[in-house]
Amino acid sequence: MARLAGWALLAILIVGLVLAWIWRFRPTLWHRTNVLVLIGLLLVFTTFALKLTAGRSVLPFFVPTAAAGILIAILLDASAAVTLTAVIAVIGGAVNGNSLEITAYIFLGGLAGIVAVRRGDRLNAFVQAAAAIFVVNALVVSTFSLLGERDITGVLQLYGASVASAGGSAVAAVGSFAVIGNLFGILTVFQLLELGNPSQPLLRRLLIETPGTYHHSIMVGNLAERAAEAIGADPLITRVAAYYHDVGKLANPTAFIENQANGDNVHDELDPDVSAGILKEHVGDGIEIAYRAHLPKPLIAFIPQHHGTALLSYFYAKAREEAAAPYGGLETAGGEKAASAIDQRTYRHNGPKPQSREAALLMLADGVEASVRSLSSRDEPAIRAMVNRIIEERLKDGQFDECDLTLRDIERIRGAFVSQLLGMYHQRIAYPQSKIVELEARRAAAGGGGSTGGGSVGGSSSDGA
Repeated sequence: MARLAGWALLAILIVGLVLAWIWRFRPTLWHRTNVLVLIGLLLVFTTFALKLTAGRSVLPFFVPTAAAGILIAILLDASAAVTLTAVIAVIGGAVNGNSLEITAYIFLGGLAGIVAVRRGDRLNAFVQAAAAIFVVNALVVSTFSLLGERDITGVLQLYGASVASAGGSAVAAVGSFAVIGNLFGILTVFQLLELGNPSQPLLRRLLIETPGTYHHSIMVGNLAERAAEAIGADPLITRVAAYYHDVGKLANPTAFIENQANGDNVHDELDPDVSAGILKEHVGDGIEIAYRAHLPKPLIAFIPQHHGTALLSYFYAKAREEAAAPYGGLETAGGEKAASAIDQRTYRHNGPKPQSREAALLMLADGVEASVRSLSSRDEPAIRAMVNRIIEERLKDGQFDECDLTLRDIERIRGAFVSQLLGMYHQRIAYPQSKIVELEARRAAAGGGGSTGGGSVGGSSSDGA
């Protein structure tokens, strides 16, 4: 009876502390039931395996407990993996007669696997993890063999068990993490790499039906990925989310200026509130299109967050000017009163605000890329001023109130954006062929009858470095 009470108390202590750790240090995981279920199942499964082999001299060393830590490191994060590994190590030691050797074997081997596997974006990472687990396990076995009494046969048997445990952990992790990720709705690295492939059907649609939006999305992806690397956020999910953030524009391509090849802007003929409504619709359309394309839910969440509750400032200003015009403009008291009656909520996106650093980066990169592209001069002072303006506008508007972006992050993002944009818009040599093409194009536009020759076009394109 006392033994049963002891095990019950240990179980309550472990579960309570694990839940407290998640609630205190990983609040984002606390609200994800699927993640809690995954952690619970891994804990139960490894406990069962350890209990099944408990009390044997060699069998407990064969159990591939490091697989649990590797899986959590890849699917969630390293700190959660370390915490789970520590809990499994305590359980392993307890079921094997309070063995300190088993506890150290499980914890240190699992820790080595977590450190070595990193993001698990390549098969080679799992091989490195297996090697690291074996080396550490063998060192633990050697250490306790020197401290205790164990013959050479026993040591060699445990070395063999270390090889089997390390290899089994790597094989179990690489063979199951994609399936587990899909089953529990967690994005994996391989999923993201596949979704970032230009041959994906939705990206092909963007390229063919909305080439301007496709180009914008690629540029945003480059900017956001560079900034993510600068602040230690996840560059891969940031880049892939950028590729899909504007898929809603497929529903109405010509409503967006980057897809208006003939130069006619449909919004010139529309009331500001109608234009604002059309632009806001691309968020809802994007969510619907993304669901139909079976994009992962964590990726779809970026679509509304990349605009947050930001103001459509151009159409809001236009509405204020139109409302004030009958009263003599915004400078008059009557005009200002009429303009102030315009409901700002009509011209704001529906949100939510960015919930992660990656979503905040996407919001900033989206605004910066579009604004810098509209500049007539893209030298360093102009680019730096525009980047500063977009960042300050979003900060003052409170768009980052719900994500953990710090002031240090903001400064690093600022530098990363400027550096990347200067590389994208670097000054090119004015080749003679390019000048000829430009002059002929101007003559043709003015009705001079000039035409561009094939040799000139070919020359300029081949030298476009």
